[in-house]
Amino acid sequence: MIFNRTHGAITQSSQVPGHATSYTNSDVIPLPPSRRTWSKKVFVFFWFATAMNIAEWSGASASLALGLTVQQAIIVNLTSTIIITAALVISGYGGGQWHVPFAVINRAPWGLRGSWFPLLNRVLLSCCWYGVQGWFGGQMTKVMIGAIWPSFYDMPNTFRPDAAMETNDLVAFVIFWLACLPLLLLKPESYRIPAIISAVLVLIAALAVFLWAFVKQGNGGPLFSNPEAVYGIGNLQGSQLAWVMVRCINSGIGGWAGGILYQSDFSRYAVHPGDQVYGQIFSIPLCLLGSNILGIVTTSCARGFYPNEPLLWKLYDLLQAIQRNEAPAARAAVFFAAFAFFLSQLSVTVVACGVVGGMDLAALCPRYIDIRRGSLIIAIIGICINPWKIMNTANSFISAISGYAVFLGPLTGIMFADYHLLRHRRIKLSHLFLPQIGSDYWFWHGLNWRAPIAWVLGVWASLPGFCASVTPASVIVSDNWVHVYYLSWPLSVCIGALVWMILNTISPAPGIGEVDDDDVFGTFEELQKPKDSKEEKEGPDHLSESPTYTTSLEHA
Repeated sequence: MIFNRTHGAITQSSQVPGHATSYTNSDVIPLPPSRRTWSKKVFVFFWFATAMNIAEWSGASASLALGLTVQQAIIVNLTSTIIITAALVISGYGGGQWHVPFAVINRAPWGLRGSWFPLLNRVLLSCCWYGVQGWFGGQMTKVMIGAIWPSFYDMPNTFRPDAAMETNDLVAFVIFWLACLPLLLLKPESYRIPAIISAVLVLIAALAVFLWAFVKQGNGGPLFSNPEAVYGIGNLQGSQLAWVMVRCINSGIGGWAGGILYQSDFSRYAVHPGDQVYGQIFSIPLCLLGSNILGIVTTSCARGFYPNEPLLWKLYDLLQAIQRNEAPAARAAVFFAAFAFFLSQLSVTVVACGVVGGMDLAALCPRYIDIRRGSLIIAIIGICINPWKIMNTANSFISAISGYAVFLGPLTGIMFADYHLLRHRRIKLSHLFLPQIGSDYWFWHGLNWRAPIAWVLGVWASLPGFCASVTPASVIVSDNWVHVYYLSWPLSVCIGALVWMILNTISPAPGIGEVDDDDVFGTFEELQKPKDSKEEKEGPDHLSESPTYTTSLEHA
């Protein structure tokens, strides 16, 4: 670090290192144009491939089980979808504009060291959801194998009854887990073609299953005509109906709370700023609302023509029922439908859980971990959490990770308020990688004290209701606290954002609204190098091959 005094000003020459450090590596620095390869079309197909999946197909099951009618469940899903879409668009702007991931964007409000806290929250969720989504993928693998060799369903079980799975479940899960590993080794910009193929196939398969079920039943099924007979719950009225609908809306948003946070991880790959918006505003609403409606109608129809089966909300249960009850020729259709959703689960598990978690780990330990290594770590931990136990026995754990939006909401509010309201979408990129006093984002030893205060105040109001939801037998609170919890995500976002703005009004942070004078990382135009240089021939693919950049910071 060099200080020069010129005409009463201090010019600080700081260097962004050209090698991996504790805060920098090739996966977290702003992407050069050569790595930004996702066009509008790619984003549209990418979200079709990842958002139309098993979890979204059965999204209305909880709403109907709580006593909502089909029409009310659709209204709930439409409302949550609109809120999710708006939040995704707002969240993705930073990555699309500055081409950095969520981990780096959050260094502005939290500080270079303080940003580890939101990263750890995200890593925890990525590990849990990798296991859960991987289990879904394993179940689709089981259907595919069973469609080819029906005897696979009758494989002798070598596990005890309390194992929460059978031998064929484990075999299928391991096959799916191994199938994910090669994809984790690809760079995110390489997922373009697989995303397009997966999106086309899963859309065809979803529509085919829906149309077959509707034609076979001839109407919408008993969930439309007589839902009370199916669930044994009377019609909800008045405030009870209102709070159940609010609860379901919040629950729908909560399932996407992590996805809302990590939008910059993908929008940074946009060819042009704003390209990511097309996928968000077109694919996400169609997939979330469309999957929900298709799932309701198909499950309702299946209840009509398979009255002796339980409600077949999970698509892999429906496909197995089709194979059991239909002619042998149906096995081919079952296989291809399962294969399409197998590809969808690959997209969700690898990209939305593994790669996202890998990016976070790469930002936590950039000197030693890149995206590939981080993704493999997430995959290993994902299998260690025993997802078969989670899915088959620990309903409270599912409630916990779904209700974790209580803790993610304030993180989202702080991020939104800091980037859009406080800094007006202007950040100094070079300072996000400088772990020293001269950086605008170093604050106090790398931590911005304002962020923890805003986060705690955003969380506390929803904690009693959250605890009661996760452990209802041991924690009992009043209805008022429960109702606050039903509003947890939007409430915590607003409280976190409001407290953030108040604290920065009382005690403004340094460098607000400032940007670098130069394109420090070669992010906005290709780097110019001598024609006879080695980099001109091979291209700077890794940070270790990139030059050292220098920026000047003036303090009067």
